[in-house]
Amino acid sequence: MAIIFNNFNKISSLLPQNFYNNIKNIISKILSDYRFKEGKISINWLNDNELLEINKNFLTHDYYTDVISFSEIKDEYLFAEIFISYERLIENAEILKQPINEEAMRLIIHGILHSCGEIDSDDISKEDMRAKEDCYITYLKKFN
Repeated sequence: MAIIFNNFNKISSLLPQNFYNNIKNIISKILSDYRFKEGKISINWLNDNELLEINKNFLTHDYYTDVISFSEIKDEYLFAEIFISYERLIENAEILKQPINEEAMRLIIHGILHSCGEIDSDDISKEDMRAKEDCYITYLKKFN
């Protein structure tokens, strides 16, 4: 599997050294659970305005968000582009009073779950998505 971080320098100083390996492990686990083979996953760290432009141009949504994902499945291989606002990430972590690395992990997991076909368009599906995020974060904490 190829995991590519773009603009990682924007956030890397706030994350532990093992963050990349943790991401790789949790993405592998999620893809295995959803029975996808590991394709190329790009995780792009952007500021609020850059992510807003993607939201406007590709999803016709005119509001700030923390994560957007696009994906394609070819021969059971999952290819995904995940875009995360590092400004929303830092603000979310402060509001939720949790470590930045845990919020970063949650946003990446959220993007991967969307790429695997999960939705969060209503209250019930949002609760289900949050439970799955929590499950994967708990799984990852067992190994750290």
